Amino acid sequence: MIYEFRNPMPVETELGFGMLVYVRDGGTFCNDVFAVVLDNDGVIRHMTTDQFKLVRNDTFLIRNNER
Repeated sequence: MIYEFRNPMPVETELGFGMLVYVRDGGTFCNDVFAVVLDNDGVIRHMTTDQFKLVRNDTFLIRNNER
């Protein structure tokens, strides 16, 4: 199943900053895969949760002020 985020969330990756646009369910024995659009060039990269961190999400009061 694919879930498209109504409000894309800003993330930080090793490749730079970007926005989460959707997540694909990996199933019982696999990681979920997230689509991240990178800010610097618009390239879409597919990543797992260990490859990015949320920069800000007001719903859960996540605010990374290091940016």
